[in-house]
Amino acid sequence: MSGPKVVRIVTPQERQIIKDRWLSQLAYALKRTEDYARNNNLLDIDLEKGLAETYGHFAKLTIDDYLQIEQEVPQQIEYLNAELQKLQKKVASERTTDWDSYKHLKSTHNELKALSIENNIAIEPFNAPSIITKSHLATYKSQIDNLYELLQKSISKVDELSEEQLDMQQRFSQGDSMLSVTAWKAKLPETKSRLKKLEDTLKEMYVHEMSQDKIKALIDRCGLLDSSEAKYEVQLDSLIIDAADFTKNELALREAREDLSNSLLLIETLGEDFKFMAQWREKLENSSLKDLLETAAKAREFYKNTSENRIAEARRKAIKSALEKAGYTINETMQTAWVEDGRLVVKKESNSLYGVEIMSPTNLSRIQARVVADENRSNERSPSLDKNEEETWCDNIDHIRTLLADEDFEIIIDKMEEPGAIPLKEVPLNSGYAARSQNVEKKSRS
Repeated sequence: MSGPKVVRIVTPQERQIIKDRWLSQLAYALKRTEDYARNNNLLDIDLEKGLAETYGHFAKLTIDDYLQIEQEVPQQIEYLNAELQKLQKKVASERTTDWDSYKHLKSTHNELKALSIENNIAIEPFNAPSIITKSHLATYKSQIDNLYELLQKSISKVDELSEEQLDMQQRFSQGDSMLSVTAWKAKLPETKSRLKKLEDTLKEMYVHEMSQDKIKALIDRCGLLDSSEAKYEVQLDSLIIDAADFTKNELALREAREDLSNSLLLIETLGEDFKFMAQWREKLENSSLKDLLETAAKAREFYKNTSENRIAEARRKAIKSALEKAGYTINETMQTAWVEDGRLVVKKESNSLYGVEIMSPTNLSRIQARVVADENRSNERSPSLDKNEEETWCDNIDHIRTLLADEDFEIIIDKMEEPGAIPLKEVPLNSGYAARSQNVEKKSRS
């Protein structure tokens, strides 16, 4: 086939960029999965070995395997993300169980302290753990069990349960709030609803592995509120909003940091020591959400533009060199128009009736090449001449492919038409013939 063609030219530089880009993203996905598993004691030998082997497999591929890399690595990253989500769900389930245990223990602790005050029973004070771990919860439970036994013995020495002991059991079975609130106030529907919202938010913070110091600070703030004050509900609402805003902001910060980290790794694959990189890395440690989002967007755009510009420039040089070696003329003005307009028309002879039009987007990701005819010389053409020119172009493009292959370039033909299947496009070729015709017309008028 020798009609219009849509082709993709893949340069060695582009193949290297493709490999570096996808291996960088694969390495990031692997490290994120490994770090999460290690931090949560889920990294066993098989998982660690599997992650290492995955990277090793793709790292061995050469830049000539770029099509395989483009197809398989994104699928592998998608699989890793799914596996990470499974790990996160497992950890979330365990942390949910730990939080529920903590809530129950702290609620019981609050009730026992209130009961000791009501009965004027001296107890050895102890605090809830500031950090929630299984070992801390076990210690806390032991302390509460001992306190319960002490109060039970102090309230009644008889075998039968007293009214106070029955009341104690009833209060514990209701699962009242873990937050310290006056008993009668905590039973009001509006207050109970607010307390549940706050507890749910604190639980979300813990399950998502946010700062336990922050969680404790919010619990302490709640404990300082006076439930007898008229503004208690308003103060509680303010606390709920603060907790929810912190949670939302923290989750967004994590996502923005991941986005920026990934983009910085991609920029590193470009192989240059860009001065701004140190400043952008610092933003990962201490920046506002707005600053992180803006920097992440800049990093993404910088990598995209820089890599695409490098690829496009390499393609443009390759096409220009191959066309010139095949006998086509390209001057500086034509190159400028090609860059600005995405269109280049070349000829072998200055007075040729036909030329070749190359059209492409700015990044030259796909190139349409077709034979065109001089719109000012339609009377010199015929269907057979048009078809013959397209067949000649077929020989030329085969020659161009050979020239590119000799320099390790590759041409992938995405689409082609039969010669004569589509009428030739007519364009002004500014040929010598046209120039001579214009001069003749000027002389006749004079």
